[in-house]
Amino acid sequence: MKILAQLNTADEAILLIDSSNSVSKNLINKLALTLNSDPHQVILINPSIEKDDIVKNLSLLDPSLLSKLIILNRTFHLEDLLTLGRSKVKNVIDRVFILSMSEDLTIQIHQSCIENRIPINTFNSAKYSTFTLLSTYNNQNLQIGITTNLQGCKMSSRLKREVIKSIPPNINDIIENVSSLRKLINSNENLDKKEKLKWLSQIIDYYPLHELGKISIDKLNDDLNEIDFKNSHENNDPLKSRGKISLIGSGPGSIANLTIGALNAIHEADLILADKLVPQEILDLIPKNVEIFIARKFPGNADNAQEELLKIGLESVQKGLNVVRLKQGDPYIFGRGGEEYLFFQKHGYKVDVLCGLSSAFVACVNAGIPTTHRGVADQVMICTGVGRHGKIPENLPIFEEKRTVIFLMSIKRIVDILPILIGEKKWPANLPVAIVERASCGDERVIRTKLANLVDVCNKIESRPPGLIVTGWACDVFTKLDEEEEFRVIETGLSVEENVDLEKIVTLLK
Repeated sequence: MKILAQLNTADEAILLIDSSNSVSKNLINKLALTLNSDPHQVILINPSIEKDDIVKNLSLLDPSLLSKLIILNRTFHLEDLLTLGRSKVKNVIDRVFILSMSEDLTIQIHQSCIENRIPINTFNSAKYSTFTLLSTYNNQNLQIGITTNLQGCKMSSRLKREVIKSIPPNINDIIENVSSLRKLINSNENLDKKEKLKWLSQIIDYYPLHELGKISIDKLNDDLNEIDFKNSHENNDPLKSRGKISLIGSGPGSIANLTIGALNAIHEADLILADKLVPQEILDLIPKNVEIFIARKFPGNADNAQEELLKIGLESVQKGLNVVRLKQGDPYIFGRGGEEYLFFQKHGYKVDVLCGLSSAFVACVNAGIPTTHRGVADQVMICTGVGRHGKIPENLPIFEEKRTVIFLMSIKRIVDILPILIGEKKWPANLPVAIVERASCGDERVIRTKLANLVDVCNKIESRPPGLIVTGWACDVFTKLDEEEEFRVIETGLSVEENVDLEKIVTLLK
């Protein structure tokens, strides 16, 4: 059986033969796929299905595509293969799909298609098919197609996903770089092209695949140093030594909540630009040969410190360094990750982003608060108490009975926030709340109280930043205050040894 893929179908007449007496999912999917390929026309022959039944199931398609659909409400005849196609090519059909048909007629159609050199695909039957379609993957420079020869499209999709997972993430850089190397060799008249192309072929076959994206001629073969890279560098040639920038979430604090991907990024970095709130036990994992710069974000200097980090990061990637911007929690949850992504993208760098566990969720789990609970809370909202330029956000939420609201960066502003919540947003004064400090760290602490008492409790207890506030009836699902209790302090921290065994993790990874 042959494979049919990546065809230009603009001038094709496609015939679908179906004998079922109802509009099946398979029929609609096949019609949608063929129409979306924008052929000259698609002809469906079915004796039992009316046109309106088909059209209403294809209502989401572009009307211009539907105009190319012809539905013949009759039985199929073998001469249709030679009379229904485009008049410019003797009315021959270009492709045939049999969706449902008796085996006797299927055999006849198959034989007639072979005699007239018309590609035919019979649903779930490799025996009566001359081609099969592919489960495809397209990523700029790379295209992959997989088929199981009509033994199951679900399996094709599964195999495609498994193959894609094994492809290096920098595959487009690899392909572009190797292509550029070949062009450089071919364009230099002073080189022995045959010998150098043979050398390149060996490099492609045996060099580590993920390294091919940054390999250069002068790096691997001193004999080719005569190639002039100056002009190609000025024109952003892909062979230019480019650094790498990654936004990595370190989680809220504990090594146990650090992802394997983050740990790997830390160990591959040349420079780490870390937020000041990244806990020491995470920083202790950084190899001694990796340079570390801690953000100088003290009160009143946050914007200047952010600009300083961006400047250092840009200068470092321009020098070809692997830079990791290490953030506490998750980079995209009030971590300015989006701003940093856009900054480096603006300067021509692709930013790798690796999410981290957010303190908003880890803190709730550690404090014994189910953020959603049947009959109690069916919504979760994450807010901040500090808006642009340090102001209180204008869109503090109104109260919803079945919502758990988590406030980040809000403890120091609660004296200003609380009157708005109770007075303007109609939050009940007796709503249970919890302050979770140093979530997942060895000195983690939970303070439980009621909304009306929150300011007084914050004034009475010296805080352990960073901390967050969890509000909602979900706070009472596992643990409730006694009626006479104003607040309760619970020490919940775990030691590093109790949290994680790094030696065991490394052993498992091997």
